[in-house]
Amino acid sequence: MAAPTTCPICSGRLVLRYPGTTRAPDAEALSPTNHRPGEYGDLYACTACGTIQQPSLPSGPELAALYRQMHDEAYLAEEAGRRRTARRMLDLIDQHAAPGRLLDVGCGPGLLLDEARARGHEVEGVELSVAAAAHARDELGLLVHEVAIEEFDGEEGGYGAIVLADVLEHLADPVAALRRCNELLRPGGLLCVVTPDPSSRMARLAGARWWGFLPAHTFLLPRATLRDVLAAEGFAVSQEVPLVRSFSARYWVAGLAERGGGLGTAIGAIAKAAPRRTTLSLSLGDERIVLGHKRSRRFRPRAVERAEPVAVRES
Repeated sequence: MAAPTTCPICSGRLVLRYPGTTRAPDAEALSPTNHRPGEYGDLYACTACGTIQQPSLPSGPELAALYRQMHDEAYLAEEAGRRRTARRMLDLIDQHAAPGRLLDVGCGPGLLLDEARARGHEVEGVELSVAAAAHARDELGLLVHEVAIEEFDGEEGGYGAIVLADVLEHLADPVAALRRCNELLRPGGLLCVVTPDPSSRMARLAGARWWGFLPAHTFLLPRATLRDVLAAEGFAVSQEVPLVRSFSARYWVAGLAERGGGLGTAIGAIAKAAPRRTTLSLSLGDERIVLGHKRSRRFRPRAVERAEPVAVRES
């Protein structure tokens, strides 16, 4: 394949940032619990907007077919922590949007939807993985559509809130997905995006071994670029905060220790000193929750909050 030269996000010039270390991914490599930092195809950076791109990944239809095959058996082993993370996200969403129709794009097995339903939201999900969608429907009784967001035929202007958590970086065309979300939201409706930030301090320190460089990540938008793209697609950013994730100590050891350097050693020491069932809630400042409203005359953005690394132990 010829080397790409033009950024599909802003039409800027692409340069090779990190040479590839692995072949095209299979369905297993796309799983959320894949801890293989340093394994990816050629990574290109845009000299204008800074977006990191992995153009060797399959095209849209082929990529969607891989996600349909994905079955991540380890995902639900961390259900308690994932639900805690979802509740923190919903706390933010509920500050900006009253309970109403909420759509979770890439909802997985439905944990966030289940938590949102308990708060009074009328919930609905979009998920390509056949196995994950089946769990959401059969085990949790949720309404989930097995379709890509760009092809979802939901009611335009019918949703009060849409969640894109850990999804944007996996898409073949993230701008088209944001555009579709804008069409589906009512005026003033809320969009919640969670995505890694390649311009973060942690990403710069980790270099080629940053966890965000994974076989499944097609586009990684820097913080400023994401805000620009959201504005171009009709959103006004109202709040931006670091994502705090909750996992068991054992999970943090498995994931963070592989990143190498002092980070893995430090996190490993914290986790090993904690009781086995202790949950660690941690932010490294390299993942963002960005909340934006579909533009309307009634809406006025709130001030943006700055990300700082945070670590909390919860039993």
